[in-house]
Amino acid sequence: MIDRAQQALHLQGLEPVAETQADPHSYGFRRNRGTQDAIARVFNILSQKASASWILEGDIKGCFDNFGHGWLESHIPMDQKVLSGWLNAGYVESGKLFPTTAGTPQGGIASPTIANIALDGLEAMLTERFGSTATSVRRLRVRLVRYADDFIITGTSKELLEQEVKSCVEAFLAERGLQLSQEKTRITHISEGFDFLGQNVRKYGGKLLIKPSARNVNAFLENVREIIRANR
Repeated sequence: MIDRAQQALHLQGLEPVAETQADPHSYGFRRNRGTQDAIARVFNILSQKASASWILEGDIKGCFDNFGHGWLESHIPMDQKVLSGWLNAGYVESGKLFPTTAGTPQGGIASPTIANIALDGLEAMLTERFGSTATSVRRLRVRLVRYADDFIITGTSKELLEQEVKSCVEAFLAERGLQLSQEKTRITHISEGFDFLGQNVRKYGGKLLIKPSARNVNAFLENVREIIRANR
């Protein structure tokens, strides 16, 4: 209880600082932002006739469990002794204490903000590399939409995303002790569609269609079935 109260107190000072350096199109765990805003941004950047046609669906392998403590202690703007105590506190399971050598505090109320600070800068890096001029923005259309550790990056070609953008993202993550999941990270054409934040996004006949993903629909229907079975 004391530890959670301490985290809540430090979070009051950490959140305003995090907002000043947050990526413009980061939507997770931020005040007055949510999944609906992220999906609205997806619509804005993909619905036009000249919009990018290729999407890199990013999946960070065990994101919250693998942040490098050294990077966090060097870059999170708060009392380093307190932060180090949180990061190295360990966790208790089945009555045993296990050490933590990487990752953010498990279940900590400050963890989402710490993770956001660590991932902020990805959009600026991509802009500097692929969109520093109006001409390059129009030509490459590399744009990021991120919700916590779930993100997509658009581009005008599969080769651009696969050979240039992906390697930049991997280098950015590696500095923080993270890596992309090679099994779950994929590059998709907008005509095939992709799932993002519970929605399926696909362009058909020049029109962008956004609807609940099949996985979410099935989960909802299964929940309804469970309720019906429980009340027969």
